[in-house]
Amino acid sequence: MPDPGERWRLAAPAKLNLWLRVVGRRPDGFHELESVLVLLQLADIVTVGSDGAELEVVGPHATGVARDHTNLAWRGWTVGMGAPQGDDSGTGVVVDKQIPIAAGLGGGSSDAAAAWRLARRTRDVPDDPPDQVALTSLAAIGADVPFFAAQAAVARVAGIGEVVEPMAEVHPGEEVVLIHAPFGLSTASVFAELRPADWSTIQDEPETGPGRNDLLPAATRLRSEIEDIFRLVAASGGAPHLTGSGPTVFVLTDDPERADGVASRVERAGLVATRTRRRAEPASIEAS
Repeated sequence: MPDPGERWRLAAPAKLNLWLRVVGRRPDGFHELESVLVLLQLADIVTVGSDGAELEVVGPHATGVARDHTNLAWRGWTVGMGAPQGDDSGTGVVVDKQIPIAAGLGGGSSDAAAAWRLARRTRDVPDDPPDQVALTSLAAIGADVPFFAAQAAVARVAGIGEVVEPMAEVHPGEEVVLIHAPFGLSTASVFAELRPADWSTIQDEPETGPGRNDLLPAATRLRSEIEDIFRLVAASGGAPHLTGSGPTVFVLTDDPERADGVASRVERAGLVATRTRRRAEPASIEAS
């Protein structure tokens, strides 16, 4: 357990799916996926210490985040502590939400992975990437949790998220524009809307740039406004892509001025845009 007054913190980055394929459905109903994910500098902050409430959620995107034991960060914490039924150590977990929720950016899953790593740190377990048994366990929390726990800036992910293969650097662009829809989409609702006709028949997707996202048709059936956002972004000089189950649309480029221009034009049209960059390395645990 942390010593009295001891606190540790860890950035929990957002992610982008460069491409995403749905390749099948398992007997238990879960869809099999293949995707390439990259980390962003935009991040939540997860802090643990020996004081404060059991779980606290703060920050500009805290509204709507669970404050009970269904919270993904809390679930990651209890798994990391080896206490899946709950942690009674008296340690407080604070999540500072800087990543929009229900946006396809993986914020909740990243929080879970960060809390899992922090729990292991408090138990003096080396902060090494998880083995396959741990990856499979973490996938039960959420499909993106193993990727974030694997401490890879870029990785190919498969199965229900439990297969994580770190990759050498890819170069789809370092500058990122995130275009935020004025609504959220739950991952469960998008997968419920998914039809076999949406599944990709393409066997090889580019590994060096954004490509097809098989969840886009389902997301746009639920919220046709996503198509309007795509058109606006294209008219603003960007190549639009959907990350995860949406509704966040992103643009990647190596030109900072172009990225700034896209963000500015999108915001003049009434939407919110965030400028960030890709993260070259996973975050490290720091004393707080």
